Amino acid sequence: MGAFGFAFVSLPVVAVLCFTCFAAFRAQQRRVSKVLSHVFLATGLLCVLAPIGLVGAIWLTL
Repeated sequence: MGAFGFAFVSLPVVAVLCFTCFAAFRAQQRRVSKVLSHVFLATGLLCVLAPIGLVGAIWLTL
């Protein structure tokens, strides 16, 4: 049950944090900031899509 709590509560919170950092770094003018913004975007998308993938995996096994 702890894994479900992590997947459905913690990961969306981390995703919101990553999207906020993405927006902040995207607004900067330096090239390093642009690269970091894409890293945060990819991490945020991964955190958002992980619970959906977990539900899909459980649904396929039933």
